[in-house]
Amino acid sequence: MQLVDALGDHIGRDAAFRSLLALGMPAAPEVRAGLGDGRWEVRRLCAAWLWRFQHRAGFEALVPLLRDRHSKVRAAAVVGVGHAGAVAESHEIVPLLLERVFHDESLRVRRLALLLLGWVHADPSLRELFAELERTETDSKLRVYARLGRARC
Repeated sequence: MQLVDALGDHIGRDAAFRSLLALGMPAAPEVRAGLGDGRWEVRRLCAAWLWRFQHRAGFEALVPLLRDRHSKVRAAAVVGVGHAGAVAESHEIVPLLLERVFHDESLRVRRLALLLLGWVHADPSLRELFAELERTETDSKLRVYARLGRARC
């Protein structure tokens, strides 16, 4: 747990993260525990680690972080959930990403969720949703990502 704790120290953060990466899956229980840390930096880096070492328990632990109070943690969780295709089914992932597209207060998180939907989880059933967002969205990048999603569907 010392390495996870060190993720909260701006001086030792990079070395601790590299060490956790080097440990691989044996570090998974400690990393999952770090998702509950009071420091957003620790939660964000633990979410990033889980994206690299996908496993079902890690996916399930990321889901609550989609509603974290800090947008950088939510962004890391969106990336982790969006790339969890090896351990979760699209019918589990897509609704979580859609919720972030339509309900997140952070434009960055909304963009990430829509990009992952269009690039990683494009499905013909989402084509009309992408078309509607392309017509109605006010953010130019979200419109571009919606166009990408519609084309990939």
